[in-house]
Amino acid sequence: MRFALSCIGVVFLALTHPVTAQETGDSQSGYSGDPSGSPTGRSPSTQVASVPQLATRLSQMKNLCTATGGYVVDCLAERIETLGLDAANMNGHTELKQILRETAEELRLLARANSDKTAARARISSNDGQRSARPLVAVTPERRASAQRQAIAILQEAETKLLRSSTQSAARASQYQQVAAALGSNKVLLRS
Repeated sequence: MRFALSCIGVVFLALTHPVTAQETGDSQSGYSGDPSGSPTGRSPSTQVASVPQLATRLSQMKNLCTATGGYVVDCLAERIETLGLDAANMNGHTELKQILRETAEELRLLARANSDKTAARARISSNDGQRSARPLVAVTPERRASAQRQAIAILQEAETKLLRSSTQSAARASQYQQVAAALGSNKVLLRS
C-alpha cells in the first residue's frame, strides 16, 4: 500500500491507495480505541458526560474539517458519528443522541452518493490533536456544490429537531439551543 501525505492549512490528509471511494464500509466499522473503555470501544478520555461538553465538541469539529475540500461532508459525518459514540453512555437525552446518529448517517450517505471514485480515501488530523476515526470519502468536484447545499439542509433539519425536542424544561431547552447552535456553526464549512 502506498501512502501520500499532504498538508492543507492546519489539516493533514493521509491518502491511502489502492482503495476506491466506494469501499468505505458501514458506519459502525473503522473505530479504534481502548476496547475496555466503553461498550462502543471508544477511549474513556473521549467520553462525553454532559450536554455542554457535547456542544463544545460540536463547535470544535471545525478544527478538523476546515480546509478539507471535497472531504468536508464526510468529515462532518464522521465527527458527528464519533461524537455520538462518545456520548453513548451519557445519561438521558435519548432523543438528542438519536438526532445526532440520524444526522451523521444522512451526511455519510450523502457523501457516498456523490463520491469521487477517482479520489483516494483520506484520514485527516489537525494541529489540536483531532483525527478522523475512519478514512473519509471525497465528493466529486462536479457535485460538490449540490452536496454541500444538501448537507446544509441536513444540518438545518437537525437544528430544528433539536429545538423542538427541548420543550421538557427551561434548563434542557437552553442546553439544546446551545447544541443546535454549535451544530449549525459548522454550516460555514459548507458555504465555501
